[in-house]
Amino acid sequence: MSKNTSGKIGFCINQPEFERISNQVIEKLKNIGTPALSDSLNKFNTLGPEIKPVYDDLILVGQAFTVRMRPGDNLMLHKAISMAGPGDVIMVDTCGCQNYSVLGDLMVSAAMKRGISGIVVDGGIRDIRELREKKASIFAKTHTPAVGDKDGPGEINSPISCGGVPVLPGDIIVGDINGVVVIPKHQLDIVIEGAEKKLAYEVIRAQEIEDGLVTKRDIDKKLRAAGIIE
Repeated sequence: MSKNTSGKIGFCINQPEFERISNQVIEKLKNIGTPALSDSLNKFNTLGPEIKPVYDDLILVGQAFTVRMRPGDNLMLHKAISMAGPGDVIMVDTCGCQNYSVLGDLMVSAAMKRGISGIVVDGGIRDIRELREKKASIFAKTHTPAVGDKDGPGEINSPISCGGVPVLPGDIIVGDINGVVVIPKHQLDIVIEGAEKKLAYEVIRAQEIEDGLVTKRDIDKKLRAAGIIE
């Protein structure tokens, strides 16, 4: 939930109000990874595959601090970086803009100085070499050297769409080399439970493969039901 603190519709800053998840839960989510979490979410809430990390070993977990901006404008992202802090993942909705970069090295340096966990941009970023050298926790849809404006309007901590997924302030964000998932906060416990069950199954299935059972039993069962095999 968020409380409006200043502005008007389409040009406002809201103060997020949500309970923080524990460091223990954060570490658990890092170890689970996005594939099992995506499965537990029943394949919903996985950001579009175009949104990728700036380096392969990146693992990101935190809670959403949302920003929605006019295409090609990053005024509110500058403000969000000054407001967000440790444990926050700034989720950026550019309203579909890919022609302009809304984030670069200096803004990321400011975010890292504040201890912000990471930034996910449904749009363009630049200064990729510098971001990789810093091991910056950044995901983005595209790279471009072209920069836009700083005039607004925009919204901070309102509902947004990022990578085709609805995101609310306080939602749990998990990202790695496979992609990014959004876990609604009220569903966190059941999503973790389902993901842990999936990981336990994978241990069993890996042993079956090692023992020679290359094809899962239910594959042939489905083919027999379809009349493909006897």
